[in-house]
Amino acid sequence: MKKILALLSVFVLVVSCKKENDNIVWNKSYGAGNAYFVSAASDSGIIACGVKSGKPYLLKLSSDKSFEADYTSEQNGIFTAAWGDTSCFIACGSSNGKLFITRISPDGNKVWDTTLAAGFTVEVAGLAHTGGGNFLALGSADPDSSDAGATGLLFVRFDTSGTVLLKKEISEEYFISANNFTLDNSGNIYLAVTRRNPFAKSRAGVAKYNSDIQKLWETELYNNPDVTAACRGVKTGISDSVYVTGKTQVARKEGTLDNSFVASLSKSGTVGRKKFLENSNAGYGLVFDSSDRILMLNRNCFFISIIEPLAGYGSERLRMFSECDAYKTDAFGSAIDVFYNGNIIVAGSLSGNFYVALKAEQ
Repeated sequence: MKKILALLSVFVLVVSCKKENDNIVWNKSYGAGNAYFVSAASDSGIIACGVKSGKPYLLKLSSDKSFEADYTSEQNGIFTAAWGDTSCFIACGSSNGKLFITRISPDGNKVWDTTLAAGFTVEVAGLAHTGGGNFLALGSADPDSSDAGATGLLFVRFDTSGTVLLKKEISEEYFISANNFTLDNSGNIYLAVTRRNPFAKSRAGVAKYNSDIQKLWETELYNNPDVTAACRGVKTGISDSVYVTGKTQVARKEGTLDNSFVASLSKSGTVGRKKFLENSNAGYGLVFDSSDRILMLNRNCFFISIIEPLAGYGSERLRMFSECDAYKTDAFGSAIDVFYNGNIIVAGSLSGNFYVALKAEQ
């Protein structure tokens, strides 16, 4: 407890600088739906995916942000991660409780798709290109799910032909979600983990597996047993550290509110710093800019927190919209990346529509 209080006291001394503006470089909605993933493409375009009208949906924009191609699956479900180059797109997500993977041609036609069942319900999936046309997908429950029924982790290695190279199912006695994962240069896998035991609040943590999908460690963050917490995003970065984001809860006069956070761990699992950021919010994504600063997307209102990990964790805030109340909004961010010119790409839902935007970093 003394160690935790000492660590938290570091953040009390940090002065936060607020920047509030609505300098959106470009934005557009693409019909009723929600974008759960966005990325700068190898050709300086943009890839986004999610759901439209209950169907998994992928969108490709050119370098000038004009429409280039899209794809809507015949299956019910969602896409939650994607990858692409000039030869194809790979998207993965969930359909009818199973891991759903699709290869799409550059002009937006299905090449193949497949579903892989597990002994538990798969609601979300992450994806990583491991090189040589090979991929790793990870399916699990969503962090906001109930803890009814069996849960676990489904790791699948496959290639662009659709051949499954490895399928490993890890069942868990208690609820577990791994909403996001990342790899280091040695092929180790870091998971943003949410756990829940019966009759207990959910807890946020991080797990590390090696390239053979063997667990090396799992570490809880600063979890208050009286409130819920969840992990949403994870990135390996500077100073040989792992960074995670998500939500916890705090007591306010309005009642218990979600509170977004960012935390760091060593690659051996030792918990370092943690910083609480936005009230009535949750951290949904992390990316590094060219100055090694952490850009963290908060779900409500697309608030972007810029954290200086090498300068005492000082932070500032960028707003997408000058008028947006995080306590009551229809603007929900789900994904963040950095565009080739330094602008910030964000995606999610605005007024119930699939939404993608570019924000100038000022």
